[in-house]
Amino acid sequence: MGSLGAILKHPEDLYPLLKLKRAAKEAEKQIPSQRHWGFCYSMLLKVSRSFALVIQQLGTQLRDAVCIFYLVLRALDTVEDDTSIPTDVKLPILNDFHKHIYDPHWHFSCGTKEYKVLMDQFHHVSTAFLELHQSYQKAIEDITMRMGGGMAKFICKEVETVDDYDEYCHYVAGLVGLGLSKLFHAAKLEDLASDSLSNSMGLFLQKTNIVRDYLEDINEIPKSRMFWPRQIWGTYADKLEDFKYEENSEKAVQCLNDLVTNSLTHVEDCLIYMNALRDLAIFRFCAIPQVMAIGTLALCYNNVGVFRGVVKMRRGKSSFQFAQLLVKVSHDNSVFLGLTAKIIDRTNTMADVYGAFYDFSCLLKSKVNSNDPNAKQTKKRLDEILKTCKDSGVLHKRKPYVLEDKPIYKSMQLNGGGVSVMGLHLGLTHDYLDLTFGPLPVTHWTMDLTRLTQSIIRDLVALPRVYKRAAKEAEKQIPSQRHWGFCYSMLLKVSRSFALVIQQLGTQLRDAVCIFYLVLRALDTVEDATSIPTDSSPSSKIFTNTFTILIGISHKAIEDITMRMGGGMAKFICKEVETVGDYDEYCHYVAGLVGLGLSKLFHAAKLEDLASDSLSNSMCLFLQKTNIIRDYLEDINEIPKSRMFWPRQIWGTYADKLEDFKYEENSEKAVQCLNDLVTNALTHVEDCLIYMNALRDLAIFRFCAIPQVMAIGTLALCYNNVGVFREFQFAQLLVKVSHDNSVFLGLTAKIIDRTNTMADVYGAFYDFSCLLKSKVNNNDPNAKQTKKRLDEILKTCKDSGVLHKRFVKIPSSLNVQPELIGECFLDYICSTITPKLYVESLLMVGVSWCR
Repeated sequence: MGSLGAILKHPEDLYPLLKLKRAAKEAEKQIPSQRHWGFCYSMLLKVSRSFALVIQQLGTQLRDAVCIFYLVLRALDTVEDDTSIPTDVKLPILNDFHKHIYDPHWHFSCGTKEYKVLMDQFHHVSTAFLELHQSYQKAIEDITMRMGGGMAKFICKEVETVDDYDEYCHYVAGLVGLGLSKLFHAAKLEDLASDSLSNSMGLFLQKTNIVRDYLEDINEIPKSRMFWPRQIWGTYADKLEDFKYEENSEKAVQCLNDLVTNSLTHVEDCLIYMNALRDLAIFRFCAIPQVMAIGTLALCYNNVGVFRGVVKMRRGKSSFQFAQLLVKVSHDNSVFLGLTAKIIDRTNTMADVYGAFYDFSCLLKSKVNSNDPNAKQTKKRLDEILKTCKDSGVLHKRKPYVLEDKPIYKSMQLNGGGVSVMGLHLGLTHDYLDLTFGPLPVTHWTMDLTRLTQSIIRDLVALPRVYKRAAKEAEKQIPSQRHWGFCYSMLLKVSRSFALVIQQLGTQLRDAVCIFYLVLRALDTVEDATSIPTDSSPSSKIFTNTFTILIGISHKAIEDITMRMGGGMAKFICKEVETVGDYDEYCHYVAGLVGLGLSKLFHAAKLEDLASDSLSNSMCLFLQKTNIIRDYLEDINEIPKSRMFWPRQIWGTYADKLEDFKYEENSEKAVQCLNDLVTNALTHVEDCLIYMNALRDLAIFRFCAIPQVMAIGTLALCYNNVGVFREFQFAQLLVKVSHDNSVFLGLTAKIIDRTNTMADVYGAFYDFSCLLKSKVNNNDPNAKQTKKRLDEILKTCKDSGVLHKRFVKIPSSLNVQPELIGECFLDYICSTITPKLYVESLLMVGVSWCR
């Protein structure tokens, strides 16, 4: 399908991609009207779209200078890279290039495709260069002169020693770092960084490129380009090109690992450089390529695919430099847009950078083979990087790039190949497995798995369109009256998924539910704002008066719930959640009452019988307890004051302080406490199923059922998962029950589309309970109780007699009963094909929902 198909296989990238696409359009709109500047910015978009997008954030003068600096060096690099140019012609051009940039008529035909256009019309670049401020011109001229001279030196000189390697990388990339630091300083936006730090910034990127581009460079026509230093590769082979051949795989990988280890020497300098930056645009401009580079090294390390090109890229090419599967630091027309978009979107602070370097270093460390000649040195350098990231004290604030689930960080063997699954990025799982294991044997099992995966992918491609179309319809239905228009517009902003679901309700009920939601969201916002002093927090009376005025006395149901909820929240402003009884009471006030209120609204609309308070309460206690479990890290790190909703009666069994669970040394106890709370949340499932089974109106049923399905999925993924406590809230990767601006659109769309009957609900609860049960460790203190509750849920789902009607397609060769699909598929895949993490992700995005 090409690049579009590849992107659509990974819908979690959809939102960043849309932002990237919008940024690209904005960049095109901002192309200047003057012919020479128009050429420069148009050419920048062609030779490096990602770079072009990042520099759009820079101020105009600095942006112009960086644009020209990039094009000048790209042109210089084009001359050096063109192996068809005779040496006696190439050398004078390289040595005098700094003079040519002052000549508005000079050009030289070389290179291919867009690079040839750049060289043929280089006079446009020179014309633009002459319009820059003199301070920028001098910086660009100086770097161009030094770089051209260095390139000329290495046209006639092989990269023999490690010192040669560092010197060559200094000329072609380290000088870029020095030049950029000079431009930032000339713009009066940053202090002038030291040459040493600036050099390391460029060397880290360049060495990553050289490691990644082995196959491209060695196969260059008419002459190979060899940048790997003989001092390193000569230890492993007689000729550098020998690494291409399968019989030399072991030595090739050892040499590769040696070079990756060498590259890592620059990481700490890079982190120091970035940490000193003050201007956000400059920071992002510098940080994004560095994040891409560490990701590339993590995927290249110990990977023979770098030498072969055995795996298809997501963009549909039959051979490639393997690291491009994840990232491409430069020459980035072939970048995989999804992850590029994600990195561009997420790299905003040093917390994000430290987090990315920490994650990718963990992934890299997990791949180190103790038999590798450089294993000790590699681990030492990685430990230094990890320590630097930890010592930053900001890891808890970062956004995730890779997954971590320590109980399953094991090396697995299959078809003679091994893989450590630590930190596998969900979006790369298919490609990673292909590369590591090689093609899976074609059997009935693997064919069924392939068909099942293809079905999931087709759904993930199609369903976000459904979601988007529904969102547009919701926007069209916003009432014209100003106050109602505000309410529905605000609902779309604070909870788009909720806004879409309630569109199916009848007008009067929809209006009531909309207002009910906004009133309680406002109430919740006041409670959540820990910056409000306790003595100014609203009392029950203030809550009542405020929201009575807002909604009007006539709406008794909403008024009653708002009053009771406000009073309960006020109570727990001054009271800790100590006992399990307190926990249930707090959840009743902030969520259970929502269930009671909705039941009253459904009954007032004459669409449903009035459900019992007990069942209504359980419906929302299940959601709230799921949120509390999932949001541990967000709540404990709340500024200026932590929010602690986990009951001391439970967590006090495992730790002295609730915040202790954040720290790695307490992982075992943290997970046991987590599992205890999940088991507690499961007590409400059967009440929820009874409540939903009694609903008669389809719109109300879907409105109630969709969040419940998302909740049981969240618990299944959180259970026994130490990731909840550290680098990121793991469950948020796939589902988020409320506050759902960050919902993963593909799964949300899937659930909205497919939750139509109780068969669908029973099926989802059955499958996710099977997944959860498979994760129960017999050594867990609550294992027996957890299994007992899960068995009760599974029995309820089986006894419904409708599991066979749910959305699930069982591969014919499995020859199993429909109700066993969760357990059977999980056991099969875990034991024979993929890492457990992949199974969990696969199940979470649709095994139980594929047609």
